[in-house]
Amino acid sequence: MQFGPWDVQFVSAGSFRLDGGAMYGTVPKAVWNRVHPADTDNQILMDTQCLLIRGEVDGKKHVILVENGNGDKESDDFMARFKLATRGTLDANLAKVGVQPGDITLCILTHLHFDHAGGSTRLGSDGQAVPSFPNARYLVQVQDLADAKKPHLRVKASYLPPNWEPLEAAGVLDTVNGAAEVLPGISVRPAPGHIKGLQIVVVEGGGRKLFFVSDLIPTSRHIQPAWCMGYDLDVVTCVDERLKVLQELTGTADLCAFYHDPDTPAGTLSRDAKGRYVLTPVAV
Repeated sequence: MQFGPWDVQFVSAGSFRLDGGAMYGTVPKAVWNRVHPADTDNQILMDTQCLLIRGEVDGKKHVILVENGNGDKESDDFMARFKLATRGTLDANLAKVGVQPGDITLCILTHLHFDHAGGSTRLGSDGQAVPSFPNARYLVQVQDLADAKKPHLRVKASYLPPNWEPLEAAGVLDTVNGAAEVLPGISVRPAPGHIKGLQIVVVEGGGRKLFFVSDLIPTSRHIQPAWCMGYDLDVVTCVDERLKVLQELTGTADLCAFYHDPDTPAGTLSRDAKGRYVLTPVAV
């Protein structure tokens, strides 16, 4: 789909599974299980729908990847715990659309949790983690990098140093502090609640926008504002930030894009007669 000079599409880095109760917080299982069925381990299917953005600005070509999935360098036990798909999924799916790792010029990370930034690095021939995209710079909020370096016990297991320390050591990890225009028509804005340093990505052009909402609204099933995750650190702030986005998008032709949705990665928003948010799927 085209947004001004930017061609945008989803590229999956592979599916995995997380505990359904953790993903739906205080929503009763009898409710969420109807729309997102759990397996016998109470885990639900998730995806890692990365956003691939390609375009040319001022004579320079850009190949931008928003998120990069869980990566391939973790142990077999780690892979089994989260029922991760086959290794190499992101590279294979990028190749299907004509993109090699060396083609990526920028990787925007909404935050440094392992399921969003694990693919930032891969194991080199010496077994040490190195940047996965050798010609790319990486971008994250300064708040999130600070939290990754000194994580609270509540989220320490999600911040794995091999996903970001090699980037910093190579001098390719950049930070922004708050809202920023990354390139004309591509911007980031803070969306705290899930964590302090979460950012969402907005692509606009040709009179419409796409909001890549990351873990603010992880799947299309989470568009009801109070359907927050057990993983969200500040639920009240999360609800408030969701409402800002939902109200901005509802009733427009602008798209809401969901990183973790296994089957409906994007759509437009409206409200029904009872005031509930409704998503109409749109292919990207």
